[in-house]
Amino acid sequence: MLVDIRYHIITVVIIFVTLAIGILIGSSMLGNDLIIEEQKNLVSKLEDDFRYLRSENKQFEREVNTLEARLADNIKFQKMIMPLVVKGQLEKQSLLLVVGDNISSDLKNQLIKALKLANAESISLVDGISDIEIKGEFSRVLFLGQVNKEIKDYYSKLSKGTIKINSDELNNISGLIKLVFEVASKDLADMRGVTSE
Repeated sequence: MLVDIRYHIITVVIIFVTLAIGILIGSSMLGNDLIIEEQKNLVSKLEDDFRYLRSENKQFEREVNTLEARLADNIKFQKMIMPLVVKGQLEKQSLLLVVGDNISSDLKNQLIKALKLANAESISLVDGISDIEIKGEFSRVLFLGQVNKEIKDYYSKLSKGTIKINSDELNNISGLIKLVFEVASKDLADMRGVTSE
């Protein structure tokens, strides 16, 4: 009987070990299915987010293109109306333009062109320290760029008023128009009530 009890105990232990191994294998297979399912859900969610971001990006791209087109139209319109807006604003005004060393010739020429469009009577130009001998009286002295104090003091005495021009404001047409009105001592708000019959 002793053999039968040992045999019986070994059989029961083997059954429980087999059951434990079966449970372990079964749970690990079930766990893999859950992990795989979770990974599929995560990939699906990432794909949805990517599609959403792509559509948002396309929408922003369309908006940027629209705004760029509107800006180009605005600039074209400003170029068209600038001569009409500034014409005659500087009649009977003699101007002295003192240009600092840090200003490009393109910017200087753009400003001179705008002042001529406004019918300035005369525009004298001082580039740096070389032309310090200019004499006379001017309606306005315009300082463009960084001008040293000695030159600024000298030329400030030759005019009824001085204007320091920020070169960043001249990078667009509206800045040039604003400057012409400032030189002419006119406020743009006064021009808003213009009517035609």
